[in-house]
Amino acid sequence: MSINSNISNIKQKIADHAAISKRDPSGITLVGVTKNVYPGQIKEAIKCGLRDFGENYAQEFRDKYRELREFNHDINWHFIGTLQKNKVKYIVGKVKFIHSIDDVSIAEEINKRYGKSNLVASVLLEVSNGQEDTKSGIPADDVARVLTEVNKLENIETRGLMCMAPYYDDPENARPLFRELRGIKEDLSQKFSGLDHLSMGMSNDFHIAIEEGSTIIRIGTAIFGQRNYE
Repeated sequence: MSINSNISNIKQKIADHAAISKRDPSGITLVGVTKNVYPGQIKEAIKCGLRDFGENYAQEFRDKYRELREFNHDINWHFIGTLQKNKVKYIVGKVKFIHSIDDVSIAEEINKRYGKSNLVASVLLEVSNGQEDTKSGIPADDVARVLTEVNKLENIETRGLMCMAPYYDDPENARPLFRELRGIKEDLSQKFSGLDHLSMGMSNDFHIAIEEGSTIIRIGTAIFGQRNYE
């Protein structure tokens, strides 16, 4: 199927599953994940009305940002991968959200870099959500402490939480993880303001994530097919 057909199908599923959970689909952002996707395909997706795109690697983002410079005024870029301190310079002032803050030290580096440009970074905290095999993410019982520390940084604004659910043949198996993350956000919102977003759900399970309160879904394969290059 074409990129246009894929996007249309996903938008219909967003509407259908938002209705199941009595939500307004306009409150759900579809982010096209463009890791290892050719710039030409991103241009095609832009022509189909997609405006939010997510990159995993800072240097790949840097190169695509340059190649797509004529379109950048129409794009909301999201950085969704693990961010190394020495790569923060590539994204300063260019992304709408950084989804993957998983410790205070990377937040401090982002704060320093954005501060030099007199900018404020909008970030999400990545939560490991009890997944023992993951190498990234903040343990659920440590999120409040990390959020407290990050909120002390003048050039960072924490806007919500993110998680990466494992791939399951039955997407229903991801529901408890999504439900738990929503509960964590709801608990934190009693003490902390501005936690508007839950970034959760990918190609295999985004419909479950929507039913559990996701505001940002990250879709790669279901839009662009399998990765094109390494």
